[in-house]
Amino acid sequence: MRTPPTTVELFEELALREPRAPAFAEEGEGLDRGQLHAMLVRCALLLQRLGVRRGDRIAVSGPGFGIQLVVLLAAEGIGAVTASFQAEGDPDAEFLFSQVQWVFSAREQVLPVGVRFQLLDAALVRELAQPLGSERPAWEPLGLHEPQRITRTSGSSGRSKFMVLSRQAQEQWVATGIEKNTYRPGTRLLVLGPLVMNAAFTRSSACLRRGGMVLAGGRGADLPALRPTHVWGLPLQLETLLREAPPGYVAPEPVRAATVGGAVSPALREQVERMFRAPIKNRYGSNEAGGICEELDAGGTGILCAGVEVRILGPQGEDLPAGQAGAIAVRTAALAEGYLQRPEETAAAFRDGWFVSGDYGVLVGYRQLRLLGRHDDLVNIGGLKYPAADVEADLRKQPAIAECAVQAVELEDSDVSLGVAVVCAQGASRDEAVQQLRTAIEGWGSLKMRVVFVEALPRLAAGKVDRMALLRLLREPSKREGRA
Repeated sequence: MRTPPTTVELFEELALREPRAPAFAEEGEGLDRGQLHAMLVRCALLLQRLGVRRGDRIAVSGPGFGIQLVVLLAAEGIGAVTASFQAEGDPDAEFLFSQVQWVFSAREQVLPVGVRFQLLDAALVRELAQPLGSERPAWEPLGLHEPQRITRTSGSSGRSKFMVLSRQAQEQWVATGIEKNTYRPGTRLLVLGPLVMNAAFTRSSACLRRGGMVLAGGRGADLPALRPTHVWGLPLQLETLLREAPPGYVAPEPVRAATVGGAVSPALREQVERMFRAPIKNRYGSNEAGGICEELDAGGTGILCAGVEVRILGPQGEDLPAGQAGAIAVRTAALAEGYLQRPEETAAAFRDGWFVSGDYGVLVGYRQLRLLGRHDDLVNIGGLKYPAADVEADLRKQPAIAECAVQAVELEDSDVSLGVAVVCAQGASRDEAVQQLRTAIEGWGSLKMRVVFVEALPRLAAGKVDRMALLRLLREPSKREGRA
């Protein structure tokens, strides 16, 4: 029996049926289905001529969302195992290169001996854009049990850990991204996150499978021209999009905005509903297990996705009853088998078919999970532990604070207290920010706080706060430091 078709095969059928329907746009340049299909076919033929074979592992980067997407989808169609990386400044690229046979990038890369390289330059893009001849590739999709995608953790609390997802697991990621069948012909999906985020790749794949159009590289100022029907990205990316929108902009039709990877503040929820004329969907999942909750409400509570099983574990790994908070363990159809070359961490996190996450939560009802935050992001205030995101949301209410991030930090006298990195609001002074921080923490009891002022919070490529860099900032105070 033949394995199920890949994204490129499903898209091929749509392209042959309606070749003039729009399919992709980036930086003002658009492709219809026929043009994108031709590029995918020519790319698959190129890969086969180069010597890429079924089961080979290839790593792909830009710059350029579109060229990456073409290579990834074409490679997937001929049975290659794909991975994504940042062309510049990727701290984990060296490890990834040790796991692959091929690297495709628009930037030269330093590679291990034996790894083959292909430059994704303008000449190659022009070659892929040429009209099709009669030659076609033989599509060879991988079996559901075979490796399909190398993905990674966000790296917000240290170096990323890499995982291999089977084709079945990757297909589950795509199925989750179909948004309960709301992607359809006429959909215009604006993808804000980079393809190094597996969800950005699977969302794009889901949209193309359903006959929609993928929009990449869009900015807030471009919203009137882009006319998205759907928007997907991290909360920070969505905040930036809305902040850069034309003054007074309101979408002519409701826009379905979905976000992952962090809590959504009440202010962002209100802004999305006002500008996009529809509530935001804040989903919860993990790179190791895929989607877990379909959406979280303002209090961080969501309904578990179909087929997802959750247990709440205590300090010794024991199951806790409903209503008690602990570590979240999940079992899903998208589960990875472990971390590449990290046997001890694999043994600790992947147990008997379950993934024990670093997230902290509580079951508050039948298949209702309340997310409390990362276990290592909880901060101790007056003997009680609070999610860092909740504390940050409270501090951001102060008018002198444009942005902030908090973390437990050990001071010189060994007291563990609260470290705060602050970006001052425009026109506000550091003294004003410190005074407002004092006001905000008055009800928190005896609490030592270290404040470090920064021009911008340290962030990873995908937009999350870089917790390790934040900790270094807080442990190495300088002239930027204040006290509260």
